[in-house]
Amino acid sequence: MGESFDELFVRHTSATLQGYKAGSLFSYRPRCEKVFQKALKALDEALSKKDVRVCAIDRSISFKQVLVYRPQMIDAMLSEPKFQCFLCQLGYPVDQGSEANIAHLLMKMEKSQDFPHELGLFLGYPLEDVMGFIANKGKDYAFCGLWKVYAQPQKAKERFELFHRCREHCLECLRQGQSVLQLIQAA
Repeated sequence: MGESFDELFVRHTSATLQGYKAGSLFSYRPRCEKVFQKALKALDEALSKKDVRVCAIDRSISFKQVLVYRPQMIDAMLSEPKFQCFLCQLGYPVDQGSEANIAHLLMKMEKSQDFPHELGLFLGYPLEDVMGFIANKGKDYAFCGLWKVYAQPQKAKERFELFHRCREHCLECLRQGQSVLQLIQAA
């Protein structure tokens, strides 16, 4: 038997749930669309009380992309001039807050089979790595971990290790009976 939805959810979103990164994205193949939408809505309502949001993006007939994010962390990113400048050039409404910018991102994701490269910013990747990926067309990176790293490889390795420890800790807590909601830490 495969992983439960909660296990899959925690495996891919623990660093966001724990407040270490702005967002997480994973693929899920629901058995029943109605049940999935109802469960996702209930999960979003519960998590939103702790400033974590959940939404699904239709990218194919057979599977969904589930985006989990922290609006306050997105707003903090959007308040930084270097992020504003970069995202503004791509048509984002940077002065309208996290929800408007997430809506813009989701619209771009639904309209294209390719992922917009700026998605990395909403997932907590460093701007330098996102820009490096774009400039190098995904090649010539220092190393590849959870994303392709172009700047500050040692710092990235430390973050990857932190995210790994976080995931293992959260999965163990889930196995011990904690709920997804109990795993959320204040950012």
